[in-house]
Amino acid sequence: MYHKVVIIGMGAAALTVAARLYELGISDIGIFGLGSGASPELAAINFVLPGNPYNDTKEKYAEDILNTGYQIGNKALVEEMAQSTVKGFELLVRWGVEFAKNSDGSTKLRHVSGHTFPRSLCSTERLIGIDIVNKIKNSLKEKGIKFYEKYECVKVLSDGNRVYGITVKDSEKNLENIYSEVVIAGWGGAGNLFGVSTYPDDIKGNTLSIAKEAGAELVDLEFLEFEPLVIVQPKGVFREPCPTAMLGEGGYLLNNKGERFLLKVRPQGEAGSPKTLINKEVLKEIKAGNGTEKNGVYLDLRHIDVNVLKGYPWFYNKLIKNGVDPNKDLIEVSPISHSLSGGIKVNNLYESTVKGFYAVGEACGGVHGACRCAGNAGSQAVISGLLCGEAIANTNLDQKMEKEFDIDYKIDKNIYEKYVPKIKEIAVKALGIYRDGKTLEEAKKIISDILEKDELAKDTETLQIAESIYFMLKAASERKESRGTHMRLDYPEESKEFEKEITI
Repeated sequence: MYHKVVIIGMGAAALTVAARLYELGISDIGIFGLGSGASPELAAINFVLPGNPYNDTKEKYAEDILNTGYQIGNKALVEEMAQSTVKGFELLVRWGVEFAKNSDGSTKLRHVSGHTFPRSLCSTERLIGIDIVNKIKNSLKEKGIKFYEKYECVKVLSDGNRVYGITVKDSEKNLENIYSEVVIAGWGGAGNLFGVSTYPDDIKGNTLSIAKEAGAELVDLEFLEFEPLVIVQPKGVFREPCPTAMLGEGGYLLNNKGERFLLKVRPQGEAGSPKTLINKEVLKEIKAGNGTEKNGVYLDLRHIDVNVLKGYPWFYNKLIKNGVDPNKDLIEVSPISHSLSGGIKVNNLYESTVKGFYAVGEACGGVHGACRCAGNAGSQAVISGLLCGEAIANTNLDQKMEKEFDIDYKIDKNIYEKYVPKIKEIAVKALGIYRDGKTLEEAKKIISDILEKDELAKDTETLQIAESIYFMLKAASERKESRGTHMRLDYPEESKEFEKEITI
């Protein structure tokens, strides 16, 4: 099978690439994926709109991204993203996405973590990610774009210099090579390498290994983000992230003594607090014995007007359905592994170090740096997709395919069950919010020894998971400082020496 452009993934970034390519006259597109990843869970997306009431600017947006990323972000990528913010907004509007409005008809803007001004947009009735995915996906299908659902990319076909396509596995475990001169990774991050996470099951995390095998460089892999306000009980809302916009609406964070502990380090209040700061302070409270029953803290929304709470219907309704009334009950929250700020290293065209191999959304690194502004997962997905689509449309796509590849993929369930639980347990222990060099080195040694076992070659997915975790361990061990989401107990301070990306 052949397509002029192959896209891996069906989330916001992948769909935006396809949408922009279609607008620019390219329709021979094959989209392969197991699902839409974490995109339907996007609660907010950030844009600097013209005429906003806060005198917000694109320059200030870029400054916030770089500051929240602790100056590690690729400045060229960040500035281009900020300058393209209106283009991203307009693309979504063209494809039918509708945003919540104020009573006067203006677009509703909310204040979320990491931003100087309110610039976060949402949907009226549901998570904005659901609207983005459904509207664009359905429109693309109507226009004849080919979707191959329940197809997993297991290999990127490459000679190390240029890309030739991908190998896919269908729901029956049948394997097939799909040839193309352009492959776009929109396959999400690596959260599910860490046991309990906020990620859906279709994001496996083994893609770091797939990209590396294809010859791509990886960047910022040490910066694993932990979502700070994830509900830990009751069972029906377990793993449900609370929007950090709730802090912008006036929510408090309390320890078990009823103290607003963030005020000790942030006298201006909880609104706009960086996620890294929240995570650090929550863990301090737990360590000091001031945590809750499930090793968390309390989110207090009891004083907030019910109509404000109902403005987040996906969140409010789920709480009510599970017996939690946020106007009466404290909500128990705790940090849980979430997104990866790093990924495939790309240039300003979103092309990797392998010709024809592109990456968008959470599949690529460089924009977020050491930490991500809340809501920027959606913004970066949409804008990177838009810019990548424009870059590809301006290249020569009429190159002849001159190579064919044997299918090289092994499946052995016994090998998977023997090693993967152990490997993920090591990842959870070594790559948590707080890390230390000794544990990282021990973990690297264990994973390295596993990778040397001949029987690992019997199951390619196990090999890929082990390699992906090893790459993250390697990056974490090389960053001998604490910065953003990366916190080393043996190097508790930032170091000017490490104000740079680490490439694997």
